[in-house]
Amino acid sequence: MPSDLSPLTSWTGWDVRGGASAGPGAVAAFTRAAPTDGPDAHYELLALAGRGFRPPRFLSTVHLEGGHGPDHVPEPVDANLRPAWSLVYRRIAETGPEEVKPFAIYLLGVDPPAGATDEELVTFNEFYTEIHLREVAERRHALRAVRYELEREVRAPYKPAPRFLAAYEVDESSASNRRHVGPAYSKGPEVWQGHTTPWRLWYTRLSR
Repeated sequence: MPSDLSPLTSWTGWDVRGGASAGPGAVAAFTRAAPTDGPDAHYELLALAGRGFRPPRFLSTVHLEGGHGPDHVPEPVDANLRPAWSLVYRRIAETGPEEVKPFAIYLLGVDPPAGATDEELVTFNEFYTEIHLREVAERRHALRAVRYELEREVRAPYKPAPRFLAAYEVDESSASNRRHVGPAYSKGPEVWQGHTTPWRLWYTRLSR
């Protein structure tokens, strides 16, 4: 499990008032108005790999120092933006350091099976970090991959936030060809086989 000093990241989803496609100047308004500080990022929805879930059009990430995150939803400067949800995740694993800014991220939310014991969760996390995270990064030709665990919901999505989040950072070529390439993923232990993946989202980075 992560220590109290593991880095935190605030993930906030934003929508444009009047609908996800409202206004040709929405991107400029978002990058100008959504609050960020330091080595953070703005993203715009590129693709949704799934059904039954409409993600926010925009996403902002704010990396937080120390063991504490915000206890309030960020306030946009632009009145045409509204926060859809705001979540704090704790980084628990990564395949390597960030060497270049990604063109896009493939964001997967993963939940372990309901009722999994502490011992089963250890097995779940070991397989996820050591095997599955690396397999997905390889198949997606990711620059690197980062795993997170939910710290808290500052503003919850309309469905509960996934307990675990994985961000696969990719270049433009991999973002353009979003198909799985390579052999099937490892089956994994029984507790892994019971996981669900409520989020399969592609976001392109707006500031590089």
